[in-house]
Amino acid sequence: FYVFREHCPANAASLPGTMTQHVQGMVGIVTFTLILAASLSRDTAAELIGKIAVFFCMVMFASPLSVLRDVIMTKSAKNIPLPFTLASTINCFLWSVAGVLAMNDFNVYFPNLAGLSCCVAQLTVIFMYGRGDKKDASEVELPLTR
Repeated sequence: FYVFREHCPANAASLPGTMTQHVQGMVGIVTFTLILAASLSRDTAAELIGKIAVFFCMVMFASPLSVLRDVIMTKSAKNIPLPFTLASTINCFLWSVAGVLAMNDFNVYFPNLAGLSCCVAQLTVIFMYGRGDKKDASEVELPLTR
């Protein structure tokens, strides 16, 4: 978290919410997890915390797709982080193979197959639009929505 805080601009437009909201969310998740671990049986807590972790893992893999609208409007995929996408693609592929072939564990292979599909979508968008600076997002006239 320290690295994130040090290298993320305070007014980063690509992040939902403020730094304070991120800290509050993190504290809330950790507190909720600790309450589950303390109040439920070991097996029930492990199953529920595992499902929560799977959910957040899938959100993390899909997070670069949040800029998809800007990518399409500007015709540039420069806002999709290529190193993260490549690392996630390799990671998801390897864990999917291990989850299906070695472990036969739904909680391993399902989120990684979903993550792999998100990574393939991100790579497809990067190859379609390129990493160049076609148009600045401020130069694109966005349609008004109500």
